[in-house]
Amino acid sequence: MWQNGWRNLVLISQQNPPQFVEGVMLLLALAFCGAWFFMQNELYLVLCLSYIVGAIASILVREAITPSAHTRQIRLTALLSLGLLMAGVGFYAAKTGYWGRYFSQ
Repeated sequence: MWQNGWRNLVLISQQNPPQFVEGVMLLLALAFCGAWFFMQNELYLVLCLSYIVGAIASILVREAITPSAHTRQIRLTALLSLGLLMAGVGFYAAKTGYWGRYFSQ
């Protein structure tokens, strides 16, 4: 069973490497988000957000270089996700007073 799964993973990574890297980045972001949820350490949240922003940037660059059949929908979804992510970060920072620690006098 593990050999078949490993073969499928290798095949997927060979057929479309950018999508494979994006998937790995999003899985790592999910893991860091879970670590942040349980440990409440902002470093995990920053790592999670950086992986998500990196994956979104990779998706936008991939679609700009080699457009797919659904380029418009993919770009719109990526930009909407980025906007929602930034809004969520802003709400979190405002709620917790995160930025006040660094910009207070």
